Amino acid sequence: MLTRRLSLLAITAAIAGILFINVPATQATECSSTLKDADTKHKQAVQQYQPGTDEYLAALYKIEDELFSAMKRCQNDSEVVSAMGELQLSLGQIPIATLYGQKAIQMNNDNWQAHYVLGSALNLQKKYTEGLAHLKIASGLQPQNYSLLVNLCSSYEKNKQFSEAIKTCSAAIKKGPYNIHGTAYYLRALAYTGNNELALADKDNKLAKEFGVKK
Repeated sequence: MLTRRLSLLAITAAIAGILFINVPATQATECSSTLKDADTKHKQAVQQYQPGTDEYLAALYKIEDELFSAMKRCQNDSEVVSAMGELQLSLGQIPIATLYGQKAIQMNNDNWQAHYVLGSALNLQKKYTEGLAHLKIASGLQPQNYSLLVNLCSSYEKNKQFSEAIKTCSAAIKKGPYNIHGTAYYLRALAYTGNNELALADKDNKLAKEFGVKK
């Protein structure tokens, strides 16, 4: 299996070294283009390859190299930093993703992706209360992002806030694209179970299975 060994100490030093400086307009445009390209490649890799395979890792490592280079050029761009954090989530590098999320928020507290990255990383570390707080901020900044809404629903369920989870997943099902419905039904079933509404949970589990999502 293709692997890449990253020193957490080295990554921490690199993140700490990001400076707040002015970037010329032409360079800012280049940074935006690089970020958009990296985001597209990231989504394609996640959709095309099975996580953990050599093809998956090779694609993500290539994007990582591009983002490392962009971080050197785009010193004050919190979106580049948060994009790197989201990439680290896909690579399973949760402590590193946490650091990138924290740094991006420090640079720009209104960066929804930074709050998403940090909230997701905290949830994966079973710090559910802290994770929920950041995902709520992220969703507030991006109310039309229904994939993010599903993540928020999951976070409510992890925090045993079942009524909020049901409400949030229901909104995702009602308003969101078809491809997120299966996961939303599955998560809502968990929340209904938590609320002891077993008939509704059973109904949602059957709907989730129709989308290929199983317990």
